[in-house]
Amino acid sequence: MTITLFILAGAAVSLTALYVMATQAAVRPALAGSDTVVGLADPSAETLRSDAPARPRADWSLTTVSDLTDAEDLLDSLESHGVEERELVVLGNSSFAVRWR
Repeated sequence: MTITLFILAGAAVSLTALYVMATQAAVRPALAGSDTVVGLADPSAETLRSDAPARPRADWSLTTVSDLTDAEDLLDSLESHGVEERELVVLGNSSFAVRWR
């Protein structure tokens, strides 16, 4: 009885494997051609352009705090005031530097 179950299970697995292999052979990957590449004819169209002139970068402002929660609060405050560039540097011994521009 046990041998019959092993034979039936093996036949089912074999048939499933054959079916998967047969259906995968019919699938053909799309080749890159003129109809598959969309909008890539002009490389300059893919670049980011801004009409606004680049503003000069200001110097970094720096402050040190002795608690991580104070550093997080300072970073949250800077974010809420629209400061885009801000960094947290771990100095060690529970000392943190926060800098922004």
